[in-house]
Parts: sequence; C-alpha cells; structure tokens
Amino acid sequence: MIQIYFGYSTLVILKIVFFYNNLTTLPESIGNLTSLQNLNLIENQLTTLPESILNLSSLKELELKDNKLVTLPESIGNFTLLQELNLYGNLLSSLPESISNLKSLQELNLGKNKLSTFLESIVKLTSLQNLNIEKNPLTTLPESIGILKSLQELNLGDTKLRTLPESLGNLTSLQILILKKNQLITLPESIGNLKSLQELNLGDIKLTTLPGSIVNLTSLKKLNLEKNQLTTLPESIVNLTTLQKLNLDENQLTTFPESIVKLTSLEVLSLNYNNLSTLPESIVNLTSLEGLELNYNNLSTLPESIVNLISLEGLELNYNNLSTLPESIINLTSLKGLDLSYNNFSTLPESIGNRAT
Repeated sequence: MIQIYFGYSTLVILKIVFFYNNLTTLPESIGNLTSLQNLNLIENQLTTLPESILNLSSLKELELKDNKLVTLPESIGNFTLLQELNLYGNLLSSLPESISNLKSLQELNLGKNKLSTFLESIVKLTSLQNLNIEKNPLTTLPESIGILKSLQELNLGDTKLRTLPESLGNLTSLQILILKKNQLITLPESIGNLKSLQELNLGDIKLTTLPGSIVNLTSLKKLNLEKNQLTTLPESIVNLTTLQKLNLDENQLTTFPESIVKLTSLEVLSLNYNNLSTLPESIVNLTSLEGLELNYNNLSTLPESIVNLISLEGLELNYNNLSTLPESIINLTSLKGLDLSYNNFSTLPESIGNRAT
C-alpha cells in the first residue's frame, strides 16, 4: 500500500506524476495541493476519486488513462481551468452533468470506455478542440454535435455508429476526422463542408461508394479507404489536388482507377490486397510519388513508364505474378527499396546489378 501525505500548507507543487503504479486510492489530503496544475495518474488501479480532489481548483491537466474508474465525482465540474482531461481506458458508462462546466477544456479523451450514448453535456464544451470517443459502444450521434465549432480533431473510430448526422458538416474547423471500424454504409453529403479537413480515415466501414461531396475537401492530405468494398473511384476525386497519401488496401478494385493518376501531389499510394492485373502507362504522371505498394494483386507486367517515377523511393510488389521487369528500371534513381518476394522470377534484369554498382 502506498501512503502519501500532503499536509503542509507551505508546500507548492505544480505537477505530480504517479503513472504505472498500483494505486487503488488517493489520500483525502491530496486536496491540500491547491496550486497543483498537472496530475498524472496513468495506468494505476483507481476505481474512484476522493471528493477532496475538488479543491484542486488550479488544475489544468488531469491524466487518468488506463485505470478502473466506474464513475466520476460531480465535483469534477469545479475544475474550471482544466484544459486537458484524459479518461481513456476506464469503465465509465456515463459522465456527471457537471462536466459541462469545464469551459476551458480543449482536449477530452473518452476512448475505450463503456459509453453507449453521446452525452449532451459534451456539446456545451465550446472550447473543445480534440474529442476522442473511439472504442465505445456508441450507436448514434446527436444533431447537436454541430455546436462544437472549435473542434479540430474528432475520433469516432471503432464504435457502433450506423449513421452520422448532417450537422457533422458544421464542424468547419475540423482538421482530422477518424471514422474507421464502424457500421457505416453511407456518409452524409454535408461532409463536403469540412473545408479545413486534412486527414480523413474511413477504413473498415464497408463503403461501396463515396459521397459526391467528398471532392469538396480541397485541403485533404491523407485519405484512408482501406478495407471497404470499393470497385472504383469517382472521376471527380481529381479535385483533391492537395492529397499526399491515399490508402486503398483491401478493396475490390480490378482496374487501376485512372482518376488517381491526376492526383499529382500524391506521395504515398497503397493498393495492397486488390485484384489489379495491369497498371496504366499514365502512372508516370505521379511525379511526386515516393512510396507505391501493390502487394497481393495479380500483376504480370509493369508498364515501361513506371521507370519515370523520379521521386519513387519504395516499390513493393510481393505476391503478384511478375516474371519480368522493365530493363530500364535502373532509371529509378531515387529507389531505396524494391520488394519482389513471392512472384515468378527465374532471372532478374542485368540493370539491377548495374544499379547496385
């Protein structure tokens, strides 16, 4: 058992870190540390917090990740200066209404708890910039979520969501939106209003099509569409001129979408686990491409133009049906890694040896 005594009124401590211990309780005397600004109790065995914690009115960061908290005290609403609250990996099924008093809160992490409903008190946290609710059994989001106009990052991954409200499009400050591992079949057209969005993760949600409005996301740099059921991409995706990373792993593509070759800012393109048999000569247009992953497809040849991808540093082609490579592959002067495992090669081009020297 760990005992801690904080009885001296003259003691001024701004930060306490007790992570990775076996604390099951906190002493009531912790409330004497009225100047405390940062309390880190990550990965302990806490099931409750003492009421005296309400005396920590100067607290700005409270880290309670990976404990065993079932409830929070109503007094948590007294932390009016709190900017960051991390409750990831606890056993919370609800939050006290007083959490709506945390008007200074900018980061709220509720991931991996037992929340089945979205608490309306959260939408009153108008300073919130980062909200993580991943790995909860949430089935719906209220229309009121659109009130959180300051949100820059929203993580709703690995929940039970079937639909999203149209008001999602009101979150115009949003830069990162994570929706992976849900039960979504469609997305609201209002998603196209998120003009500040730079990263969109739609992995593993069984999409068969993309909403037409997605092409309005003109600030998008990262788009993850892995583990869906896409057979093609809309031609209008060419409007995503800022896109740098595109992940299409584990879809149902049988032909290389021509629209991709017009995304000239692409730096990383991943098409693993599809059913591609050919690549177009027009792939040469991807002059910014640094990484190209085509593992687990049915490619038997590569177009000669691939050797003109002057920025390419990594090329992965394992588990295909290749038996030859273009002799001019030596011209890939930026190439640092080439993976040809599990193909049908009996010989390799002489030029590969020349490149090595």
